[in-house]
Amino acid sequence: MLRSHVLFAFAFALVGSACSSPASKVPDKNTPAIDPAVITLPSATPAAPAVADKPALKLIPQNPEDRRVVLAQGYSLAAATMKGGDVKMLVTLYETDATLSLPDTTVRGAPAIATQLASLARSKSMDDFQRTSRTLTIVDDSTLADSGSYLMVLKRTPKDSVLERGRYTARWRVRKGADWVMIEDHIAPNAGKKKGAK
Repeated sequence: MLRSHVLFAFAFALVGSACSSPASKVPDKNTPAIDPAVITLPSATPAAPAVADKPALKLIPQNPEDRRVVLAQGYSLAAATMKGGDVKMLVTLYETDATLSLPDTTVRGAPAIATQLASLARSKSMDDFQRTSRTLTIVDDSTLADSGSYLMVLKRTPKDSVLERGRYTARWRVRKGADWVMIEDHIAPNAGKKKGAK
């Protein structure tokens, strides 16, 4: 009898132990798997390489002698167009709002300046107009200031000429197309009588 009680108690203990132990969880096939959380940091966008500023276009020649050559060509063309009475070409050598100063008058605007110079050359029977630069300075990145002396040859007869000497000051401006124009032109003959020349 005692033996049956012991077996019964032993069996009861085993059942109790099985009930008290946590049951192992079996994954349900219908339950979706949960992936571990992953934090994705945004990738750093590489900064665009710095673009260096384009160097400013140098419109004025760096060599002083080259600057003198440029202006000498302009003066030579102006003299030729004055002598030939080519008003249309003279207009292109002056800025639209340029100023021309003569001993007896001041003229403003390229068309008026061209007309005045052509008339001056005709009235004086001008045969040549030479300018010699003495002082040439850079005013800014597109403007030159020039001053010097001039010699104007006035043809009186086929064998006789008169020389008019004087001084001038001028300001030239260069545009992006390497087009040089005068913005100021001041012409003043020296005091005294004109000298003759053969």
